Amino acid sequence: MGILEQLEIDYELEEIERFLYFFRSLCDILEPLIVKLSSDSEKYKEALKDLEQNIHNVVWAAKRLNLDELVNFCTFCEEITNEALKFDGPASDEFVDWMFLVAEQLEKYCADYEKNASFLSVFNPQIANVPDKISK
Repeated sequence: MGILEQLEIDYELEEIERFLYFFRSLCDILEPLIVKLSSDSEKYKEALKDLEQNIHNVVWAAKRLNLDELVNFCTFCEEITNEALKFDGPASDEFVDWMFLVAEQLEKYCADYEKNASFLSVFNPQIANVPDKISK
């Protein structure tokens, strides 16, 4: 039994669809927002606020389904985006590269749910190495 099938047994279909919608929406906008982080200070702040809001939506929906691993990872990402808002921007190359690692991990997780995988993809340990320099 896959992870999506298990959710369908345990939860209302509407809750699952909401979660998948928020998760896919986040994954679809991640790359353009990450690119926007490195453009200028104004776009940096806009992109971070959009990222934070979309990540927050996934956290909210994942909590309702008791998806603790995803909640923990997305909460970590949300906290990093909140910290990044303290800087003026634009984002450093190191932070942009790190954000692309995060985006890749989120895309893998989202695809795991969409494809009803048996379990979530392996976590990339490089993500634990948050760059020291967030802003240029």
